[in-house]
Amino acid sequence: MKKVIILSAVALALSFATPQVANAITTQNEIAISQEKEVKYTEIKVEELPEAVSKSIVTAYPGYKVDKAFLGDDATFKVKVSLEDVKHVLFYKASGELIKIEEPAIK
Repeated sequence: MKKVIILSAVALALSFATPQVANAITTQNEIAISQEKEVKYTEIKVEELPEAVSKSIVTAYPGYKVDKAFLGDDATFKVKVSLEDVKHVLFYKASGELIKIEEPAIK
């Protein structure tokens, strides 16, 4: 009789522990590590920027001058623009879509 009670207690304890272990495993699997590939940029002439990128810069940053342009190995463009003492570094897709902006720097 003691064996039956002990086995019942063990079975009950395992039934409570199993869902917790399953949740822990599921939670652990949902954690994803995002690591961005470092893009290498090569300087290009400002005139070589796609028309869509140039139009996007003129529209979003009127009065700014394009100082330098770079083409990334992932086909994105890095463009350095300035207006007097304020400089921005902009990242674009070839379609003219702005990807990100680095914080402005003051000379």
